[in-house]
Amino acid sequence: MNVLLLLATVIGVGGLVLAAILSHVMGARLRAVALGIGALSWLGLYTVGVLVTSLASHETVLAAGTTKRFCGFYLDCHLGVAVLSDSTAPAMAGSREVGTYHVLRLQFSSSALRATLTPYDLRIQVVDADGRRYERDLEAEARLYGGTLGPLARPIRAGESYTAPVVFSLPRDVTTPRLFVGEGLGIDRVIEGVLIGDEDSFLHRKTMLALPGQSESRRAASQRVGRLTL
Repeated sequence: MNVLLLLATVIGVGGLVLAAILSHVMGARLRAVALGIGALSWLGLYTVGVLVTSLASHETVLAAGTTKRFCGFYLDCHLGVAVLSDSTAPAMAGSREVGTYHVLRLQFSSSALRATLTPYDLRIQVVDADGRRYERDLEAEARLYGGTLGPLARPIRAGESYTAPVVFSLPRDVTTPRLFVGEGLGIDRVIEGVLIGDEDSFLHRKTMLALPGQSESRRAASQRVGRLTL
């Protein structure tokens, strides 16, 4: 529905602007002014709708293991991501980071019936209680997995999934960390930025993923990092 409203706004405002230009060229200046005011009013109402919806939104944190669906401009909500585990370990010897490594195992899945889909231009960040954002530690990923991970985004056949680890170096005193995962190319995000109610629309709050705690996986990760630092 919101996509149709955006399309109607683009066509309607564009039509009014074109009609105003033609009216001005034909000498009907009062009609041109009226059409211009109509175009600006329509655009203004739509902008207010985007801002009001975004400002009224709230951050949502999905429970650990829950799948977040990517629903973009094309109304394709088949791709999704979930956090399966969170393994922690002290920072490796010689690392430039000081804190704790979090190895998050993500599951990317597709609920499509036939098509093979690929998540693209993934944005992955950990956000803490103070709003600080932490990017993936690609150096730690390389040291832990020796370049064997391959690309994070891979084709997913209909109804299938794959798992992939990502590593973050977080301060020891970090509080309430949660994961944000988004996808879509730059042009998609530009369009979604003015789409009423979309997660990527201007000032809209995000849907986050809670991080699970698993003592067994933590011990395993600690043992693995310990072997690497010897």
